[in-house]
Amino acid sequence: MKPLETPFPIIRVEGDPYSCGVQHGEKARELVRRNVEYYVDLWGRNLGLSRERIAERGAELLKAIGDFSPDLLEELRGVAEGADVSLELLAAINGRYEVVWSEMRPQCTSLAVLPEASADGHTLLAQNWDYLLGVQDGCILLDVEEEGRPRILMHTEAGIIGQKGFNSEGLGLVVNALVSDGDHFEANPPFWIVCREMLRCSSISEAMKVFLNASRSVSYNVLLAQAGGFAVDLEATPLDVSILTPSEGLLAHTNHLIGPRALKVRDIFVKRYPDSVYRLYRAETALEAEWGEITMQTLMEILRDHYGKPHSICCHPDPREPEDFRGATLASIIIDLDERRMHITRGPPCQAEYREITLE
Repeated sequence: MKPLETPFPIIRVEGDPYSCGVQHGEKARELVRRNVEYYVDLWGRNLGLSRERIAERGAELLKAIGDFSPDLLEELRGVAEGADVSLELLAAINGRYEVVWSEMRPQCTSLAVLPEASADGHTLLAQNWDYLLGVQDGCILLDVEEEGRPRILMHTEAGIIGQKGFNSEGLGLVVNALVSDGDHFEANPPFWIVCREMLRCSSISEAMKVFLNASRSVSYNVLLAQAGGFAVDLEATPLDVSILTPSEGLLAHTNHLIGPRALKVRDIFVKRYPDSVYRLYRAETALEAEWGEITMQTLMEILRDHYGKPHSICCHPDPREPEDFRGATLASIIIDLDERRMHITRGPPCQAEYREITLE
């Protein structure tokens, strides 16, 4: 049989949480080590954070992770042992969103399409995941079959046990970074750990409960959907959560606050990167124009949009940015939640081919 061609290595793990972590660490050992050192070096060069200080923050996060999800703490222990890396440093990169919340430079665009708006009556979820160029070579597809839980397929960074993806119950999520003037570092469950706990759920209501009851000190956004026809956007700040529901079966989000409960804080990200505003407008109007006829191909074309390039939906490096903080679309992801299949690129979708991957 011809090996499956995938844009990123697939790391398959199964068993109890600790065993899943050990397998992850062993199978992706060099990539996990690479990612730990990448962030330690990046934060040291640009933020003056020493290795010791990063480990201290990781240690603070470990207790919060254990209180939030003992299973995921055990999985992290397994990854650290399997890859032979410091558990504290591993916790820090799983909490990288919180550790350097003030230095975020992402530009993600997320979309959801419900059955009434799609051509085949399926629920679709999509995202351009835009992040630092130096991260791409450390990314994997993590396939987790944990005992007693839905099987999960997610795109993440080796060593980070939660990001965007879907599970065997047709539940999926994609993410957007947000920054408000209320954000600060505090030892709360990291964003990526919250995302993973949501993907361990069987229903969208369970996943929403996880999100809504998680404590946080930073802002972030999750667009959540499940096969059968429901989606919800959860836009969180340290003070509150705005719950946004679809309009005529469509929902989109970028990187600025749009929810009614965001008025208690000031949006910092949009001041730095106002392109978020036109990316949201472009995505919404393109979806509306194809209402009732939206397919995977429709979403691929929307995600290739270059209005405002390089700060477009299909994001490209900006040479005016410091080299360490130049970003691009590292992965473009479209998920058919009814059929449990993902189309994904490695790099901007204008340049890279979408590859189909299923739980089979």
